[in-house]
Amino acid sequence: MIERKSYFVTVDTEDIREFSVPESGIEYEIIATPQEVKEIQELFIEKDKDGRNAVKYLKKPFDEWGADDTRNRYSDHLIEIYRRLYKLGTAETKEKISQLGLF
Repeated sequence: MIERKSYFVTVDTEDIREFSVPESGIEYEIIATPQEVKEIQELFIEKDKDGRNAVKYLKKPFDEWGADDTRNRYSDHLIEIYRRLYKLGTAETKEKISQLGLF
């Protein structure tokens, strides 16, 4: 069986650590396997790609064909990150995420 252990995730900075650094921002403690951590890292990468693509539309304010799709994918990835953190989270993490009212 794959071992689960505690990780601390800061969504703003996209940090995933095995130790807490409270000064780094709002941390969410999760109990996860290395594979589950990798999946969260991949979601961060996808969210970043969508974020960079959405910024391209700022240069063309009246040519927004496709902008909504890109923004929606960004939001979807961000919400999926929070869903994963909620699913893997400690009771305190679940409470913090519930208070955000995302889902």
